[in-house]
Amino acid sequence: MSYRAKVSRLAAVAASLLFALPASALQAQTGTISGKVTDAATKTPLADVRVVISGTAFETTTNREGEYRLLNVRPGLTGVSSFRIGYKAKQDTARVVAGQTVTLDLEMTQSVINLSEVVVTGTAGNQERKAQAALVASVSAADVIKDAPVTNVANMLQSRVPGVSLSSSSGTKGTATNIRIRGASSINLSNQPLIFVDGVRINEGQSNVAQTGGGVGGQQFDRFNDLNPEEIESIEVVKGPAAATLYGADASAGVIQIITKKGRIGSNSFQQTLRLEQGQSSVDHITIPDNYARCTAATVAATSTNPLCRGQAVGTLVSDNPLARAGGVFRTGQEQIFNYGIRGGGQSYGYALSYGSDNSTGTLPNEAFNRYNVRTNANFVANPKLNVEVGLGLVQTNTQLPINDNSIFGFLGGALLGSPLTRTDAPNAAASQDGWYSNRHVNAIKSVGSSLLTKRAMSSITANYAPTSWFTNRVTGGVDYSTELRTLFYPRNDSLWYGGQTDGGDNLQANTGAERYTFDYLGNMKKQFGNDWETNFSFGLQTISTRTQIVQSRGIGFVTNNNTSINSAAVTTGSTSFVEQRQYGYLSQLQLGHQNKRFVQLGVRIDRNSSFGDESPTFVLPKIGGSWAIGEEDFFMPLTGVINTMRVRAAWGTTGRSPNPGQALETLAAASYNITGATGAGSFLSRQGNPDLKPERGTEFEAGLDAGFFDNRMSLELTYFRKQTDDLIIARPIPPSLGYNVNPLANLGSVLNAGTEVAVNLQAFNSSNFRWDVRGAANTLKNELTSLGGQAPFALGPIGRTLVGQQVGVMVAKKVQSVDLQNGRAVVTDTLTPMGNLFPTLEWNLTNTFTIAKNFRVTAMIDAKANFVVYNNTRNFREAQISPAPSNIRLDTTLFSREERIRRYGPFVSEKDGSAVPINDARGTFIEEGDFIRFRELSATYTVPTSLTSKVSSRFQGASVTFAMQNVKLWTNYSGFDPELNAQTNAFGREDFLTAPIPRRAVLRFNLTF
Repeated sequence: MSYRAKVSRLAAVAASLLFALPASALQAQTGTISGKVTDAATKTPLADVRVVISGTAFETTTNREGEYRLLNVRPGLTGVSSFRIGYKAKQDTARVVAGQTVTLDLEMTQSVINLSEVVVTGTAGNQERKAQAALVASVSAADVIKDAPVTNVANMLQSRVPGVSLSSSSGTKGTATNIRIRGASSINLSNQPLIFVDGVRINEGQSNVAQTGGGVGGQQFDRFNDLNPEEIESIEVVKGPAAATLYGADASAGVIQIITKKGRIGSNSFQQTLRLEQGQSSVDHITIPDNYARCTAATVAATSTNPLCRGQAVGTLVSDNPLARAGGVFRTGQEQIFNYGIRGGGQSYGYALSYGSDNSTGTLPNEAFNRYNVRTNANFVANPKLNVEVGLGLVQTNTQLPINDNSIFGFLGGALLGSPLTRTDAPNAAASQDGWYSNRHVNAIKSVGSSLLTKRAMSSITANYAPTSWFTNRVTGGVDYSTELRTLFYPRNDSLWYGGQTDGGDNLQANTGAERYTFDYLGNMKKQFGNDWETNFSFGLQTISTRTQIVQSRGIGFVTNNNTSINSAAVTTGSTSFVEQRQYGYLSQLQLGHQNKRFVQLGVRIDRNSSFGDESPTFVLPKIGGSWAIGEEDFFMPLTGVINTMRVRAAWGTTGRSPNPGQALETLAAASYNITGATGAGSFLSRQGNPDLKPERGTEFEAGLDAGFFDNRMSLELTYFRKQTDDLIIARPIPPSLGYNVNPLANLGSVLNAGTEVAVNLQAFNSSNFRWDVRGAANTLKNELTSLGGQAPFALGPIGRTLVGQQVGVMVAKKVQSVDLQNGRAVVTDTLTPMGNLFPTLEWNLTNTFTIAKNFRVTAMIDAKANFVVYNNTRNFREAQISPAPSNIRLDTTLFSREERIRRYGPFVSEKDGSAVPINDARGTFIEEGDFIRFRELSATYTVPTSLTSKVSSRFQGASVTFAMQNVKLWTNYSGFDPELNAQTNAFGREDFLTAPIPRRAVLRFNLTF
């Protein structure tokens, strides 16, 4: 039976189980529960509280007045639970009578810790947080957006979840953010987490202009940027052993589950929200360095066309700043954000509809990001046993990138690498370098078009069916379909801007179609044994199919720039590529609970992946874990005056990751041949393949505790993790004489990631007119390559290397051992020596929020990363690679002593035999400490009192205005623009090379609810 047939049959079986309802059950009489949820202390209504029929997936959300309504509830004694971040969960019961409405009002108490909160992601069986053996982090989108100046999902995660590290590849709008959860553990495969939206895996990852012949690093587009933060209800991050059971082996790098806003079933309400935001961004806090040169005899002559040296003495040090002289290159970026949303519901249905647009320009010419989002979600309660949720999101983004970042011919490359000696006031100055690195001046760089146009549709449907009180079923299906058009265009010109055939016009395009299908079934059987024991047996299956096709075409030589279609070019070429991958897995888990405070979980998942071909091996992923709410034990009662809540938890599990499609297989590459005078189609050996290749396998242990102190005004989450990844997939060199042009992959070596994560929340002060909340978090990371399986060390990343006992991809150089002043040379080690950590070993953040008179709120966040280095390749080029060097640090001999100059710039010789060593090997002076502290966010929000809004219109339910700043201040010893930038998208690179700086942003936002 084919794979697609298997999936179709499984879907049919699940659908039959889901909808096989007896007619009598559909007609059963039901009742209704309604009420109001309020703050226990202030008695004010609470909006957006999740009200759930306990033990089921049937829920609704309170409206702005705190009102809720649950329909089609089975008669009898029914448990009702309410959940809201920042409040202690509330449970109560109501006796439902058929055909009647019972009122149940709930009061919730503020608390910074809530072990009764329901976790949506990565869990099965009892979904209470206290029942989970592994920690699942939650981020409330509404709480973040109300203050922080976020424009994308990455901003929402930045410094808000310990163990989740983010770094920007550029300060350019719309470029990629690298996300690492608990370090990096794979050398050959992706270390990016999986992304799910409402249970459907989407096309995650990055798209590179390099695929169309452009630059890298900062020229990397990010599919994460397609998502609109305003559509999101919450984000849950699965970091540890919990990931694999529900999400499979590929979840080894973690899972980010995005939960979008849903309707309010039974609320009989209609609420509209409007957000208007105007912002600006600038790099005025950045100083662009001047270029320097010493005048030559030719440039000081009276006939010289160089205005800087003409008439000066030979050897005079002159300076120039092409960017400042050109004027208007770095500009003030503009942002306009608009979001409109509707949420409401009727007797048995709820709905949410939103529209959003983000139209922004960046700080460089040709830098723009335009995104348009439409999302609609509908949920429907068919009867007491069945509810259905349907979602559809439509996206169009158009990202335009300037030629910059890792390009010596971009704005920063042309300006920072130029020489004042090429300045000219001759009539033909427009066609000369004129202080720039090449003939590519501002106009030439501005004229290059680099863009990505994305159109995307993401759909999902989830059905929850509970035929009995002890048996629940959830079926989720969905698809993410996108088309991407990447374009890199060089216009026809007569000024020899680009060189060669490119000056006749060059249009390179790649059209990518990506589709990913998800089908997921999860069943749970619950059994109560007396008053003390409860079991949950969960089982399910998941299938994910991914298909990607790229059509690339190129046209060179155009008659006019008004017609640049590729078929109008003098020379055209094209190519196509196609990849399809299928993954499916089966899971089961047994959860045993005792007195609702002691829990044990045993789980296993069995996965297969088409990357290994038709004979794909099956791999088994077991896990075990336990959680103990020790604070509820009788013996703990004497401590509850100080420690109000405490639980301890531990989990052990296995994860893994399969190779990319086809990498395990023997392959051929097409080639033409001509033996008899006629050209035919042939092939040559490409990849040897490895039929014994296995997935990478990670074994992870996690342990920690959660505690609440001082009437739960303070919470503590402490976690230790240790993950050992074995069977690393690494290319094993083979002799060229075998005829293969690609080295085969093999399972070699191992990597260790270990560390501690801590999060603290504190209500430092709380009165009727003033409140002070503090949130802090920190995490450590030990990343170590523990084995290479006998393989010799090899290069990894720009200047990294695989050295056992060091971080994976540790930066290396031949280190200066001594300076020989007599012979004017520096003696360096014969071997490459570790120079510093690639990944920070310590990260921390601290957020303070002050609320004054309930209507004025100020929030400030600072964060930091420590004990890592950055390869400042911009300095390397300015001081050592370009001749003459444009940096005054290299040219001004008074800045350093002779000994220090030799230590920095050589010449270098080997300590072993005195042979010459190139400066590219002795590059230690350009590997700099990257430690920093950043004042990341500052915001002030004024909420207009309802007494004032009601005077304007009775329909206005709330209004607020926010002023916020991002990237307020940076404290670092790093000499470049920003140590957080990483111009390399390689997982094991941390390089700053002609990279656009991160701008400082300021926004003014208006929010209106009516």
